[in-house]
Amino acid sequence: MSIRKKLILSNIAMIVIPVILFVVAVLLIISLVFGGSDEIWGPGNKSGSDVVEQEFTELKKIASISPHELEDETSLNDFAHELETTGSSLIVRKAGEIIYQSKDVDKISSNDLPAYGNDRFQRPVQWIAGHPISLRSYDFYFDDGAEGTIFLLQNPDSMDHFSIFPILFGILLLILIGTNILLSFLMSRTILNPVNELTLASRRISEGDLDFEIKTKKKDELGELSRTFDQMRLKLKESINLQLQYEENRKELVANISHDLKTPITSIKGYVEGIQEGVANTPEKMDRYLNTIFTKAVDMDHLIDELSLYSKLDLNRLPYDFQEVDFRSFMGDLMEEVEFDLVQRGVGLTIEVDETGSYHVLADREKIKRVVMNILNNSLKYLDKEDKTITIRLESTKEQVIVQIHDNGSGIRESALPFIFDRFYRSEPSRNTGTGGSGLGLAIAKRIVEDHQGKIWGESKPGKGTRIFFTIKKI
Repeated sequence: MSIRKKLILSNIAMIVIPVILFVVAVLLIISLVFGGSDEIWGPGNKSGSDVVEQEFTELKKIASISPHELEDETSLNDFAHELETTGSSLIVRKAGEIIYQSKDVDKISSNDLPAYGNDRFQRPVQWIAGHPISLRSYDFYFDDGAEGTIFLLQNPDSMDHFSIFPILFGILLLILIGTNILLSFLMSRTILNPVNELTLASRRISEGDLDFEIKTKKKDELGELSRTFDQMRLKLKESINLQLQYEENRKELVANISHDLKTPITSIKGYVEGIQEGVANTPEKMDRYLNTIFTKAVDMDHLIDELSLYSKLDLNRLPYDFQEVDFRSFMGDLMEEVEFDLVQRGVGLTIEVDETGSYHVLADREKIKRVVMNILNNSLKYLDKEDKTITIRLESTKEQVIVQIHDNGSGIRESALPFIFDRFYRSEPSRNTGTGGSGLGLAIAKRIVEDHQGKIWGESKPGKGTRIFFTIKKI
């Protein structure tokens, strides 16, 4: 249930419950003060009500049949004695004068009592002689025609009707206070407990602690807020972890760049100093020194280009020109372009195509060409056999094109295979540049393939060669 509904129901309860209790209290008071005689003297009033009713009925019977008996003090004393057991008293009035009054009743004058003929209109509780008294009466005529009235009064000393009033109001007040406290407690617990949890969570986050969980089963607005807050915590934790990883990567990148640039710069510096000091004192030495300086400068330029390309890919700042490409024709054209250079280097190139499927993909031609060339260049660096071969195989499945580039080079150690697509990684433990390369070729290939929603992986056996696979989704 939403907090809005809970608040509405709580406010309704705070109004309805007091109204109900107030109505009940008013009805009780009206029944006590203004209700009929049956409510006061009825069977449910008190334990002696049956006796009172029986005696009063007998008195009314005598008044109707033998009213002269109501002038007999002995007979009236018997009635009065019986009524005393219920805390009631008897008064008989004739012609405006009291002719009999119970002994336990304080002196009451005739003027204190209701006039003849008001027995049907009088209130059951009246102030008589300065006291609240429960009163019922019956009018009749004596044998001589004189007006007579029988009065039944509850003894003022035992009369506690009015003591009920403060009790009723006290109970009502306690119920009102209890209802409001209970409803306020329930609502505050519903609202304050989740708020306190969120406050504590905010404090922990401000202190850098993100290793906790906000658990809630509530389905109201605060429950949704708690779940959203916990999702924010998780995303913040992921963001911080990613930032830390980026920072580690940045440090590693700076270290790798420094390492890979230091070697060619040191060589260039040494050869330049040799020229300046006259070590290259022959034309042949001068040419060799200058060619070495040029080669190292080209290597540095290639490293900077690779680094720039990888940085743009990593930051998603390199645009892609996706087009529909027949990959079989694309690879055929690319192999014709590189075949002459491979033959000059003594490398045999073979392309195998599974003719059963189609090869239409959505790709950026230049970026995919970069992937293939980087894999080929990586293979060329490790070809150590006399008969050097590279085989490219294309396979078409229902959803993708699979490209396999297989060389018969020295292969890669099993422990190094999972890291060959990491930037600046070289499988040689010494991390020397004897084989050339920037260490970014396969990392760039991986990023381009993943941007094409494909996958890239490698398989290798030391001494037997390496297979590099990558996939591109078909259209």
